Amino acid sequence: MNSLMRFRGQPIEIRDGFGRVHRGIMDGFDPPGRGVFIRDGFGRRRFFSFFFIVAISFRGRRIF
Repeated sequence: MNSLMRFRGQPIEIRDGFGRVHRGIMDGFDPPGRGVFIRDGFGRRRFFSFFFIVAISFRGRRIF
């Protein structure tokens, strides 16, 4: 978890289990480590559970 926190404030892409790609700015994590919060282009804060995330990409670099 701490290795992912260094990317806070960076643009990210999240691919969910249904194949959709969500883009935004990393805003933080759920404290018990159950998911990630991102801010999308409209300023909304969205939560994605790690259970539904297939891949997270930071600046085009894949980490999972």
